[in-house]
Amino acid sequence: MRGPRDRTAGREPSNGEELTLHELALLAGGAWRVAETALARMLLDARVEIDRHGTVRVVRPRPRDEVEAVLLAALGPSGTGWLGAPRAAFGTSAPACRLEDGLRDRGLIVGGTTGPERGRPLLLRTWLVVPLLVLLAVGTVRVAAAAGAGPGPAFLLAALVPLLVAFVLSRFGTPPDPPGPYWRPAARVEPLLAALRTGAPLPPGWRLSPDALAPAGRTVWAAVAVDGVPALGRHHLTSAFHGARSRPSRPRRNPS
Repeated sequence: MRGPRDRTAGREPSNGEELTLHELALLAGGAWRVAETALARMLLDARVEIDRHGTVRVVRPRPRDEVEAVLLAALGPSGTGWLGAPRAAFGTSAPACRLEDGLRDRGLIVGGTTGPERGRPLLLRTWLVVPLLVLLAVGTVRVAAAAGAGPGPAFLLAALVPLLVAFVLSRFGTPPDPPGPYWRPAARVEPLLAALRTGAPLPPGWRLSPDALAPAGRTVWAAVAVDGVPALGRHHLTSAFHGARSRPSRPRRNPS
């Protein structure tokens, strides 16, 4: 297994700000990177199996934390599914929101928010909108009939007017979740991410929690959080998460 170059600097004691594995993954690649890192850790712990086509099968449903609990729950009772399901489920989950809020409170990310139920509040509750639209349709029919309109135009207006009102109300509702985060890592985080990507020592003022550092002889998990599953050097796993990619070409041997 290929490991990163000298990424054990985080083991040295420091009084700097500490980042957990999930926090580091969120800063480096968003909610999908958090899910990717957690799934890779469960794979190497033999708690799930992932084939090159992206099919996940739960072997031992024992989550270590709430992030893994969300990922396992997204696979349903069968414990089998495409890895896109747990990644998408985590992106709109409460743990993802808490991770983002925690980093924002510490000033480590700046910009807008992306979690569920973070848009504009609904102007009217759904349970109240439906009866009001029905009453509006009935009232439209009666007004049209009183004005001398025939049954056809009256029922047409009864359909169009509520639809128009529903459309106007929807414009004041919560917008759908955007495909990517509006936030970005704060400027002071960039040197840390750059150091982890290049294998340089951690900048002063930073340290990594124990869960971001693998046992001796194993790839440091911080590398996976920053670079994704390609840091593990497993081609089938990289293909599962990021699609099929060609293997690096081997140098040809000169005939003797």
